[in-house]
Amino acid sequence: MKQPKLQFDHPTQTNASTFLQAIVASDPVAVWAHLSRETRGLLEGLYAARAGVALRNAAGVDGASGDARLAEMVAPLQTSILSALGGPEKIGGYGVSGARLADRNTAYVLLLPDFGDERVVTESDWRPSHLLAFVHESREWLLDLGKTSELSADAELPDLLGAMRR
Repeated sequence: MKQPKLQFDHPTQTNASTFLQAIVASDPVAVWAHLSRETRGLLEGLYAARAGVALRNAAGVDGASGDARLAEMVAPLQTSILSALGGPEKIGGYGVSGARLADRNTAYVLLLPDFGDERVVTESDWRPSHLLAFVHESREWLLDLGKTSELSADAELPDLLGAMRR
């Protein structure tokens, strides 16, 4: 695998922070706005399976319209992330690394536990950590759960989504 290019000022860093703030604040509209199309489809499918409804009835949720299903769709993601990161009280202690650009349309950041002051860290300072992967679509960097799981496994990092089950 090619070594990713490191970039210290990248939109994914801010997106990771605002996404985690939305998770902590239980703001499903903001969480949904940060997700890729593929991730939204995954959550719609999970919702359909849990609710026992046809996928066509779960698809097409509009995050801007205040769809009542939205909170139920992002709940498993929120629960999984809060559990993996130690709860809402610990998330504020995580730092966000510089972005790593895997290719033109994929970037990821590392969530650095108990980070404290801004500084350059070595791998031993941040392992084990968590990773959030983003894809560039519709001129935005959006969180992608598939890429997050894939890249976490490749890097032998804990999976933020491990608690998500049907």
